[in-house]
Amino acid sequence: MLSPYIYLHKTLSSVKLTNLPEEVIYKGIAASPGISMSRAYLYAKNQVVIDDSKLTDEEIQQEVEDFENAIKLSLKELGKVYELSKERIGEDNSKIFDAQMEMLNDNYFLDSVKEKVKTGNRTAGYIFNEEISKLTAALASSDDDYLRDRIVDIKDVRNRVIRNMKRGKLISKVEENSIIVSHELTPADTILFSRRKVQGYVTDVGGVTSHAALIARTLRVPAVVGTKSASYKIFTGDFILVDGFDGLVIVNPTEETITGYKSKLEEIKEYEKRLYEVFDYPCETQDSKHIELSANIEFDEEIDFVTKFGHCSIGLYRTEHLFLEAGDFPSEKYQIEEFTHIANVTYPNTVTIRTYDIGGDKLLPLSQKEDNPFLGWRGIRICLDRESIFKEQLCAILKSSRKKNLKLMFPMISSLDEVIKAKELLKQVMNDLDEQGFQYDKNIPVGIMIEVPSTLFIADRLAKEVDFFSIGTNDLIQYLLAVDRGNELISDLFQPFHPAVINTIKNVIDIGHNNNIPTSICGEMASNPLAAVLLIGLGADELSVVPSVFPEIKSIIRCLNYEDAKKLAAEVLEFSTEREIREIIERFYEENVNIKLQKPVS
Repeated sequence: MLSPYIYLHKTLSSVKLTNLPEEVIYKGIAASPGISMSRAYLYAKNQVVIDDSKLTDEEIQQEVEDFENAIKLSLKELGKVYELSKERIGEDNSKIFDAQMEMLNDNYFLDSVKEKVKTGNRTAGYIFNEEISKLTAALASSDDDYLRDRIVDIKDVRNRVIRNMKRGKLISKVEENSIIVSHELTPADTILFSRRKVQGYVTDVGGVTSHAALIARTLRVPAVVGTKSASYKIFTGDFILVDGFDGLVIVNPTEETITGYKSKLEEIKEYEKRLYEVFDYPCETQDSKHIELSANIEFDEEIDFVTKFGHCSIGLYRTEHLFLEAGDFPSEKYQIEEFTHIANVTYPNTVTIRTYDIGGDKLLPLSQKEDNPFLGWRGIRICLDRESIFKEQLCAILKSSRKKNLKLMFPMISSLDEVIKAKELLKQVMNDLDEQGFQYDKNIPVGIMIEVPSTLFIADRLAKEVDFFSIGTNDLIQYLLAVDRGNELISDLFQPFHPAVINTIKNVIDIGHNNNIPTSICGEMASNPLAAVLLIGLGADELSVVPSVFPEIKSIIRCLNYEDAKKLAAEVLEFSTEREIREIIERFYEENVNIKLQKPVS
């Protein structure tokens, strides 16, 4: 298994630098830990650039095939957008997407483009743009306002097709072991680049809890986000070092800098060896308090950690990656295969499967756009609006539950009505399976994510409807403090130790316990060493963490005295500022954890 702390490009140990320009350092936000060094690749996917170069006779057939594939992909995207749009704004208001699809189904028009590519030896993007320009010019000269307004729609079709042609080519041009530098990256981009053995990510925008950053940590690729201007100053081919511990991007590092990082890596390797010794020991405090420590899982690669190292439950299995990778909702058959596999390899430990939590920053880049997606159509809202898709997923989960080690969890809950409706649909699926004679876990535990502030005021009523709470701290903090977690301009305001956040978590845990249901923490706070100490003291029953920090969090738990952690939490609840809370936790950590772990200084 790859080290969860160290990502070291093979050139770092042998590189010799001579006659390079002056070293330049850019500061950003450390989004995924690790150190890597390689050549940069500047990824500018949002720029629609027309390639007007001439083609050789040998390149023409591939160009035509690329154009045909881009048309197919564009039609698929538009079809999905059209269906989503009909759900939200009605069929009449969605006809523009239907019109765009008709344009891409016009064989006469498309054959004309392909023929001109063959006869003119020009790129399909160039020819397609030329033909679109003729059409928009004709519309621009019209006296009809409606026709003139269609110019934007037609240009959108052009941009979509050219982007889809360009995207495949961009990915294929990326040399393996590159470091990707971009203004921003979507989750889909991050997944796609992983196939090119990318060594690191650097972006101008984004925060530590954006989904793209979460995926980088999942894939164990160092990342620095929120640099503000790196993509404008770093170019393809530049030699750069990414420090995902301290949020630094170093262009043209000197030999002295490289030597310093080699020493740092040696310290981390030694520290890591000590951490890995905890796998065979129980997850309990010094005074024998058991703490359930589980893993957040999204990709197949992470399941190996659970089966070979962690031997733990999965506290959060994200299903949206099935949507992100396929570009559409997966079939019931495919989901059954995925869920049955993870249930089997994890047994007898449990797996908490979260239903689709798409939306926010987890939609594909060309899906339906919203002005404020984090407050829009996402999570349980999509599922309840698209009942057939939701019931298909519920059916797949139930059919995979024969070992009785699966749990079901609904995301983005904001009202009791949503919980009741979701449970009604679950009951309908169960009745259908009963009629068909399927065997499944009739008592599958059902829980909800606590992440929307409205749930805090009705938590007692919600607790009577479910079997467990799971606090999603990423969105909870975002909504509670009105701080966009992907906005690097206000990243300092995203404060896990804000008194409102701490008191909210404590209240939810207490309400859960008063109703005899457990509360887990599955957001980034659980994976933060300082926060984990406090969460344990607040009474959290379970911490579900990313695999890369599992051994460290387990080691911290084994260093703690539970009664001392409870006293710390009681003190923290009396403070009124984030600074006071952070300072007392840091002092407690230094005195009770750091000395015992002997963690290297970053």
